[in-house]
Amino acid sequence: MRALSILLALVACGDNELPNATPLATGIDLVIVAHQDDDLLFMQPDLIEAVRRGTGVTIVYVTAGNNNNGVDYSTKRYDGVMAAYSAATGATGWRCGWLELVGHAAEHCRLDDAKLSVVFLGYPDGGKRGEFSSSLLALWEGRITGADTIAERSAHYDRDGLIATLAAVIHTTQPRTIRTLEVAATHGVDHSDHMLVGALTVLATAKSDIELLSYRGYDIADEPVDGFAPITAIADDAFAHYSACTDGCASCGDACSAFSATYAGYMQRRYAVRIGRYASGAVVTGGACASADGTVTPANCVTPTLWRFEPDGLLHVADRCIAVQPTGELATASCDAATPVSLDEEGHIWIAVAPPPAAAMDLTHLDCIAVVDGHARAVLCGGDFAPTWTIAPATITTPRAALGLGQTGRAVRLADLTGDGDADLCAIEATGLACAAGDGHGGFIAAVRIADLAIEPESLAIGDIDGDGKPDACGRDDAGILCATAASGFAAQRFTTAFAHSGPADASDHSLAVLDGQICGLTSDGMICASPITSLQSSWPSNDAILWPTDLDGDHLADWCVATPTGPACGLAADRTLSTDGVPWGFALAAVVEAPNADATTGAFADLDGDGRADFCALDGNRVTCAFSHGGGFGPRTTVVELPTAPIALWLSGSGDLCVDTGVAVTCATRGS
Repeated sequence: MRALSILLALVACGDNELPNATPLATGIDLVIVAHQDDDLLFMQPDLIEAVRRGTGVTIVYVTAGNNNNGVDYSTKRYDGVMAAYSAATGATGWRCGWLELVGHAAEHCRLDDAKLSVVFLGYPDGGKRGEFSSSLLALWEGRITGADTIAERSAHYDRDGLIATLAAVIHTTQPRTIRTLEVAATHGVDHSDHMLVGALTVLATAKSDIELLSYRGYDIADEPVDGFAPITAIADDAFAHYSACTDGCASCGDACSAFSATYAGYMQRRYAVRIGRYASGAVVTGGACASADGTVTPANCVTPTLWRFEPDGLLHVADRCIAVQPTGELATASCDAATPVSLDEEGHIWIAVAPPPAAAMDLTHLDCIAVVDGHARAVLCGGDFAPTWTIAPATITTPRAALGLGQTGRAVRLADLTGDGDADLCAIEATGLACAAGDGHGGFIAAVRIADLAIEPESLAIGDIDGDGKPDACGRDDAGILCATAASGFAAQRFTTAFAHSGPADASDHSLAVLDGQICGLTSDGMICASPITSLQSSWPSNDAILWPTDLDGDHLADWCVATPTGPACGLAADRTLSTDGVPWGFALAAVVEAPNADATTGAFADLDGDGRADFCALDGNRVTCAFSHGGGFGPRTTVVELPTAPIALWLSGSGDLCVDTGVAVTCATRGS
């Protein structure tokens, strides 16, 4: 019988006499992986930090190691993950037992002090290529109808049973974020079990409004290192404890002195894609826009059909939704009869219904939407065949001549300073602070004077500086920072002497931002925040850096990003006790980092998707591309607006509004898109 308190030696898992387990608890994070090291290798630093926060994590391991030559490898793996997380958290009081999940027995071990659960379903390991007879791939392709688990209390799973079990765990734990693995080899071939567990997770989350992150696996070995060294060290130590149990390089409960450099390399890299992004606009591929006239067909984009990917997991068009027909064609239908879909950050539109079994599904585990013979259809996708779509929002254009604003670039800010719920274009003009109010439809009316605020125009920063929930305007003069607050009727008052200097705008002025009652920006010492007492956030950025203070992880603390030739390098306030240096946050594919050539005029941060985390947008020719924050790194850049001509400036508001300046007009994505 498993020991109920695991201290130094971990007693083997799999004893049929284990008691009934503690029920699963709710928590912030749910992890669904294949093997008992996938979480340790591919999800760092995100997962170690989530576990150490103690806000509730459940990790489901779908497969078990096979019993080879009489050696119960699954037991060693189970003991290894518990040793790893005891090392990471300092907690040792594991309690283990059996759960029933939709009629299937599963082992559940709970570490109460860390609010951590690990669940072992025990489905047989399938081999890297799915070559084993009971593999998930064999189940997917229909070569078998189900398989028995490797456990003392055996359970039998078919494909629907696996999906239902994972859905039940999701329903019980009520997570905000689900972390899983690569879905369909769109970044290179991965372990078959990784990709099929990723596909199972997509299917289990159908119609649920939960952030789903798909972490890449083996292929990250060829990408640039982007790990945060202090957390990587904790992850390394955890894996060293796992290896002691699985490989015998030390006593189980101790740590190996060394382990595979390949494994260490995985933990130094973090690359993930979010599945389940919400957007609205024209659905575009190959220069054609999807239209909805009974069936879905590509058409010209002169007057495109506008679609909505919504949190209900459906693709809406007007008052109808998209349903997949038995032929695979897409048609409009009542939303009660619609087919769930998921849009990922790379533009794949996955069908969140299990495809029929078929031969040769080793890289194609899910259907996605593609154009075939002139019609949009649900077809098997993966590997080199995974068509992508751009979601192009509707836009409204206002001629610059109608705005009454002479400023552009960093001297213009987009914010609701008039308090009517619509974003305004504001700038320091000769008459003082002036704003062209939003007209409620994405355009603007002529600017009017708001306040006498004598500051360097390019230092203007707008946000809630006094905590009353209303945006205020601040900026730099020779003596420091002046702020004109809504509460004072926008009368200018001295906020702090920090950032004081004379002369034209410089990198410090361009960096200023209002973050939760503070002014943050660049100085010769690095990034500081003034409230009005100053505190050094990071000494790392140079005094001429392109710096953006922002909140990357939604904790209402001042984080920062710096533009570098190889992409954004960012630091989290939550990690300041470990390091104030920035680490690479840019997504990479085939060793090429997505590195927009952005500065204070062409790049900006704001929470575009409403998850509380600032996203990074930049001009790229005639497009605006955005990388969405996952809290520990950015996902791949996605096109959110494409224009006939290349803009010269980009503006974002704190509520997710987006506008660009083409030199002759201001074009904005309309609200809700």
